[in-house]
Amino acid sequence: MTPAAKRYTVRFLFLMIAYSLAVVGATMALRAFDPSGPVKVILALIPVIPALLALREFVIFLRAMDEVQARIHAESLLIAAGVVSFATLTWGFLESWADAPPISVMYVLPAMAAVWGVVLPFVSRRFK
Repeated sequence: MTPAAKRYTVRFLFLMIAYSLAVVGATMALRAFDPSGPVKVILALIPVIPALLALREFVIFLRAMDEVQARIHAESLLIAAGVVSFATLTWGFLESWADAPPISVMYVLPAMAAVWGVVLPFVSRRFK
């Protein structure tokens, strides 16, 4: 593992722990205190901070990769974006016109990450 990969792994893991704690803490605070107005908005947005920092770490890691690895990740992310975009478009039509139950947009980012993780090994094979 390269030094950049080690650094990314440690920082990303720390930020995902912070994200998880923020989700749990904000959820508990929202349920316990039932705040309103700006306090409720602030509590709802707290988990976004470590998520944004994790995105920043990924960009830093991507810039540290060699050109082939960066291209593999970029292509995998593009495929993931396409798959998730078309899935959400399709589901939107089903919600609007076929009475499908609504799905929160909160699941788009985890879906992107999941599809990216599934696609990455297949894209990597093309470059070997």
